[in-house]
Amino acid sequence: MLTITISRKLLLVLAVVVAGVAAAVGTAAWITSGSGLGYAKATSSSALSLSDASATATADLYPGATGAIKVKVTNPNSFPVRITSVVKQATVAIGSDKGAACNAATGVSFADQIGLALDIAAGATTSFTLAGAVSMSNASDNSCQGATFTIPVEVTGASNA
Repeated sequence: MLTITISRKLLLVLAVVVAGVAAAVGTAAWITSGSGLGYAKATSSSALSLSDASATATADLYPGATGAIKVKVTNPNSFPVRITSVVKQATVAIGSDKGAACNAATGVSFADQIGLALDIAAGATTSFTLAGAVSMSNASDNSCQGATFTIPVEVTGASNA
């Protein structure tokens, strides 16, 4: 007759393995699945706002020249925004800080800026310089010397997350 001897360590390892397999089989019997609906909600966007950037404007306009416009934009949204255009408001005239004579004949015009890629972080305020966007004709009144011009613009952008 043949006698097989098994050590206690081996017996213990076999017992642990058998117990693990039994537990896995028992657990597997309790796994289930299901289906249903999950929900997510989109936020609403807030309008970008423009504020006074006159203190940082560069004096580069004179009759017959083009210059830069400074635009200071605040993004109150919780996501970044890319501004894609800056256009002049059609119903509001360009004015100045020099009074009626200059306002009546500023000779200043704005070229709409389309196809831009100006990025503003979420909750940030950023100033942009748009070179060559403003020009002054020879029709500008002499009283416009040293004037700061107010150019009513609208910005358009989209989320850039």
